[in-house]
Parts: sequence; C-alpha cells; structure tokens
Amino acid sequence: MRILCRVFGLAALTAAVMLSLGCTFFLTQGKETENTEAEMTSEKITLHTTPADNERPADSDRPAAYTPVNYGDFKAMWLSQFDMQNIYVSGGVQRGEASFRTYAKQIVRNIKTIGFNTIIVQVRPYADSMYPSEYYPMSSMVVGSYGREAEYDPFEIILKAAHDEGLSVQAWINPMRAMLDSQIGSVDSKYLIKQWYDDKNYRGKYIVNFKERWYLNPAYEEVRQLIIDGAREILEKYEVDGLHMDDYFYPEGIDASFDSAAYAAYVKSGGRAALADWRREQLSILVSGLWSAVKEHNEALLFGISPAGNFNTVYDKLFADIYEWCRSPGYIDYICPQAYFGFEHATCDYVKVVTTYQSMIKTETVKLIIGMSFGKAKSGYDGGEDQWAGGGRREWIENRDILVRELEYTKRLEKCTGIAVFCYQYFHDPVSGAEVRETADERALFVPLLKTTTWKD
Repeated sequence: MRILCRVFGLAALTAAVMLSLGCTFFLTQGKETENTEAEMTSEKITLHTTPADNERPADSDRPAAYTPVNYGDFKAMWLSQFDMQNIYVSGGVQRGEASFRTYAKQIVRNIKTIGFNTIIVQVRPYADSMYPSEYYPMSSMVVGSYGREAEYDPFEIILKAAHDEGLSVQAWINPMRAMLDSQIGSVDSKYLIKQWYDDKNYRGKYIVNFKERWYLNPAYEEVRQLIIDGAREILEKYEVDGLHMDDYFYPEGIDASFDSAAYAAYVKSGGRAALADWRREQLSILVSGLWSAVKEHNEALLFGISPAGNFNTVYDKLFADIYEWCRSPGYIDYICPQAYFGFEHATCDYVKVVTTYQSMIKTETVKLIIGMSFGKAKSGYDGGEDQWAGGGRREWIENRDILVRELEYTKRLEKCTGIAVFCYQYFHDPVSGAEVRETADERALFVPLLKTTTWKD
C-alpha cells in the first residue's frame, strides 16, 4: 500500500522582480537533441482525502477521486520518446504486448533501483499521442508510422508498472510542436490537426509551418482548447500524479508571419502590446488553462513546466513568460529549469542559472526543481567539447564529478525541493538493460548521494 505525501501549496503569490542576467545564446542540450538539450526513503504525508467508504457519489458515475503520490523529496527521471522508441516499436510496427510489458517492468525497476521516486513519461511529443487518444493521432514512435492504430495502450502499462513499484508518475506533454511536413499527410482526417491542415482557412493560422515542421498556434482559442482537452483526457483516463510541460514553446527564429493574421486582428481591435509581449500573453493564457484543467480534475495533482536553462532565450526568443508564471497564482506548482551546464560555462554557468531561476520565485507555493542531464558527461567521456561553453568547453572532458557537485549545490538553494534528471538512456541501454559505460564514473558518485539527499532540512 502506497503511503501518500505532501503537495506543493497553492496560496496566493506575491510580485516578482524581473531579472535580466546576460547570457549569450547557446544551443541547449535539452530533452530532445533536435532543439536544445532512492530508495523510497522520503517522508510522505497524505495529499488528498477521499471518502472513508471510498464510494462513488450517489449523483455521479465518476469513480472516487484518485489520491496522487508526490514525494516531498522530488527525485525524478525523464523517460523520453527517444529512450522508448526501440521499446515501443520492433520490426517497424508496435512491439508485441507481452514483450513490451517485460521491458516496461525492467525499465521501471532500474529507475527505482538507481534512487528515483518519480518518472516523467513523455506522452505527447509532436501533437501526437503515446496512448489511444480521441484528440491526437498515435505517435509514429509507438506504432511505426502515422495513420496506424495501437494494438494496446503502452502508457497504461508503464503507469501500472511504476505505481506497482511505488513510483510517482507525471504525464509529459509538448503542447505546440507537431509532426514534420513529410508526416502530417498520413494523419487521419478525424483529428482536428489534420482537418486544419487540409482547410485553407486554417492552414497557416491554426497550424503553421516553420522549417519543415508544423506548430499549433496558441493565439486562437480553438487551438488552446484542443491542447487543454488533450491534457484533460490524460487526467480522466489515467491515475497520473501530475502534468508536466517541457521547453518547446514558440519555435526559435520565427518572424512576424508566423501569427500575423491573429496579431493584426488584435491590433485592429484596439490592442497595443508589442508582438513579443502579445505572444507571451497567448502562451500564458494556455498555461493558465492547463493549470486550471489540472486543478479542476484534482487539486492535489501537480502541474509544472521545464524551460531551457538560458532564461534570456526562453523569455526573449521563445516568448515564455517564466517570470509571470513564477510570481502569479494560477500558472504552475513548480518550475524545473534545464540547468544542463557545467560550473565553468563562460556565459551561463550552472550556479548562475539555478540561482537566477530561484530568484524569480517570490512565494513558497511555487517550488524549484533543478533539471540535470548526463548528456554532456557522456559526450565528454568520448572527448566531445561543450562547444558553447567558451573557456569551459573542456570541463566535461577533464572532470568526472560535475553532476555530483551540482547535486550537492541544490542543497544551498532555499526553494529547491528536488531534481529531475535527463534521461534513462544515459544510465541504461533501453533494450539490453546494460549500464552505460561513458557515464559510469559520474554515476558512481551521483547515485549514492541521490539516495540519501533530502531537501527538507
């Protein structure tokens, strides 16, 4: 029986001071290489109380509310589509269910053995779905190609395996980025995204092409509603413990043509905000809508966002108002910056990134989770330089204790309550299960500290 834990508070937030520490643009090693880059020892307390008899309300067919499991010491691993693509698919089609169940159980057990208590599972990477959905097509990374249906629900299997091991699970979505231009033609026309693509009145407005990839445009209420409906579907179908949004907001490098019709209509109606500020507002409306959907379903569920570490790029070029989300009620429960840097990075070193994000938070009700990655440890082992780090470009080549020192540093952050680590394939080969040789030295130091670390002191 799982014991339940505390949740981040939702009291009113106070105003924040916007910061602007100078960081030259870099190519972040985020959750996906395309764009950027515990033992269960934590104290747990009840998050949400259900009726004592656990019965359904007499006037409703809805089941009794699920009681989320969210640990006071948040120790999460991101489980990305790239970790899972060769587990979902075998021989160009969806892997057989029995085989998939075996792999899913092994992956979950490995994650628990390392010392993590939470898994953040990618369920919507490209305006598609890792589970059978009413709103989005099945991902090609699950069934082999767009236009196919799933033989079984892989996310349901992962979720059950994780909960059986006492792990918390958050569903991870990418709201705006969609599939490639070469892929969207195969999507069934029963989905709104394909209908908008096929309709000249919506193509280029609701769904916009940029560098051969399609993006949903959050400037339109109908588009925001699709994204929110898709999130609500996850909450209603699965007993997840939270919803997680990643770092893909507006695509970097877009010009005024991306949303010119919507912005022109705004200006014609009397709007005076500059284009950049207006875009930030559209994203904030979407984020607020997602937060509301989560809390309307179950107030104890968490909703968090993981922006890239370069806060200037996030705000200025991706149009995500991270300052507003951290200072005002109704947006997020936690912010999880991807601090994928060493201590010697010339312009955006690890300490600058994590302390700047902490300074955005002016209330204890928004928590700080630090995102970390073993990606540069892996490439550094093979002699790969951190090309955007300036004088610190060889730091990951010459050191094998960076991540353990970064974990230690999180204890100095007053508002930090945990970490999230990218990702499974840097610890184990997903198919063979073998430990990754290139990160062995870093892991040997990191894992023992992870198992004993608490941020509740």
